[in-house]
Parts: sequence; C-alpha cells; structure tokens
Amino acid sequence: MKFGHIGIKVIDKESTLDFYENILECKVLKDYKYPDKRLIFLDGNGTIIELIYKNENEEREPGPIEHIAFKVDSLDEKMKVLDEYNVEYSEPRIVGKAKIIFFEGPNNEEFEFVQRIEK
Repeated sequence: MKFGHIGIKVIDKESTLDFYENILECKVLKDYKYPDKRLIFLDGNGTIIELIYKNENEEREPGPIEHIAFKVDSLDEKMKVLDEYNVEYSEPRIVGKAKIIFFEGPNNEEFEFVQRIEK
C-alpha cells in the first residue's frame, strides 16, 4: 500500500488556491472543473493535496486531523511570507531539534511550519 493524497474541503476556491500556491509553495498538478464542483490536485513537494470545492460547501468544521506540517529551510523567511499575506501565526517555539509555528489556512485548516535546528 502507498499513501495517495490528503483531501481538504474548501469554501473559497480562489483564495485557497492562492494560499496553497504562494504560502505553501504547492504546484497545481490537475484541475478538474465540473458544473457543481472543482477538484484541484497539488504537489506539496512530494505530498499530494486535493482541494475539494463544491457549490454547497459551508464553513469547515474542525475534524479529526489536528494539523498539516511542512518542513521549511528557513522559518524566518516563511514568517515574512505569512506577514506579507497578513496571516497570523503562533510565537515560534523550540520542540526537540525543531523550531515551529502554527497558523490557520483560509478554510480553518491548521498548519505547522517546522525548521530543523541544531541544539
């Protein structure tokens, strides 16, 4: 068995796509447009993410997934990008050999950026 992808329900497809492309640096692989829905598959540097937009989608309720984490080379650089997009994030903190922050996406999804550090 091999991992396939993560599907995320979205409310506003255009702002969500902008967020995933510019903040999370995901690349569009496939974009399926149907009369009542749109499915956009993204490559998150090796992890496939499916954005699922349906006309009847309403505010996203928190689910069983706590957060989605992305490894980054420079947390400071990513915080600058978040600042440019007016995305609020937690205070950076050290956990083991990593420096991390948390922030919310446009559909109430929670993200974490993780930078490896030497201690």
